[in-house]
Amino acid sequence: MKAIQAKRPRLMFIDIARSIAILLMLEGHFIDQTLGLNFRSPDPHFVNPDFFWYDCWHIVRGYTSPMFLTMTGLIFTFLLYTKQSAPYFKNDRVKKGFRRVAELLFWGYVLNPKGFHILQCIAIGMLALLIVYGIYRLIRVIPLWLFYFAISMLIFSFWAPLNELQVDGTRIAWPVGWPKFLQNMISAPSYRSVFPLAPHLGYTFFGAGIGVLLHAQWMNKFKWNISIFLISLGMIFTFYSTEMLYGLFHFFNTNFGFSIENLAKGNWLFENLGVVLIVLGLLSTLEKIITIRDNLFLKIGRNTLPIFVIHMIILYGAIIHVGISTFFSWKHNPLNPYEAVIGAALFLTLFVVLVYYLEPLTKFYKKIVHILFPFLDKSNKIA
Repeated sequence: MKAIQAKRPRLMFIDIARSIAILLMLEGHFIDQTLGLNFRSPDPHFVNPDFFWYDCWHIVRGYTSPMFLTMTGLIFTFLLYTKQSAPYFKNDRVKKGFRRVAELLFWGYVLNPKGFHILQCIAIGMLALLIVYGIYRLIRVIPLWLFYFAISMLIFSFWAPLNELQVDGTRIAWPVGWPKFLQNMISAPSYRSVFPLAPHLGYTFFGAGIGVLLHAQWMNKFKWNISIFLISLGMIFTFYSTEMLYGLFHFFNTNFGFSIENLAKGNWLFENLGVVLIVLGLLSTLEKIITIRDNLFLKIGRNTLPIFVIHMIILYGAIIHVGISTFFSWKHNPLNPYEAVIGAALFLTLFVVLVYYLEPLTKFYKKIVHILFPFLDKSNKIA
């Protein structure tokens, strides 16, 4: 694939998507932490009409982490692939990438020492993307986007066997007998493996493949190509992934004796990915129609890490052990839907105000990071 080396404008639709995702995360975490159990539907979605709005909220909430993880791979690799002429270790994006990995792992384990949360998952994902990119620079036989897509499929295919690994009907951690902090990375349902690498890392690698393709000449030949590509691929994944995957499973199994059943069982992962791609495609269309200028809303999407760190402290009491959940949670003093919605709105407002006054807070944050990581570049952006 021939890449365009000219300097590119910032992908504004990615900033919009990141802002939407972080706001959805904030309200989702608040409501999930505080809403009483009796206001949550015990049935599958839309079976009980009394829980219609809860079901709508629950479905939307389920797309937040796939969106975050997919966009992480997309924007990181899009920027990484921009400087193809620079040697690997002299590429600024490679250097910043390794620094970002260290920063994310640090905050991930400070906020949640015994678990494996989304910050650690993103950090390992970025590290893996950098390693695969380095291998690609040495070999240059297989296109990088194909590398990333193939690894994404491989990771998705691990979800089914890990999910089915059970003893007496109870899922067990894998690898069996390994230290818990390593099991948490892969599959430890009884511990604190909130975002295990399989399948979540698959979203990051697929997004990385899209990030590389955005440099292709055919992708940039016409104004609407990016939007059409994202929406079309998203529609295929959302509505036809099950038929396609099981069709491929029967084809390979019948003709070559090769089974991809584990990948086919992860059809829901492709459906989630499809919805994310549709949203990105629609936002890309909006960017083409409307001139989008820098504003407070976009600034929210460019400061996801400090927002995440602060929300973990305020809501869950991470580090300081006192937070909103100390006083209100589904376990004690639960809120009804009206109270939870009002509380979530106030919670969002707090972070909008924080972002508005972010510059002095950012300087303070960078000083702390530089003390903890002296090798970090002081100009390192929090985005």
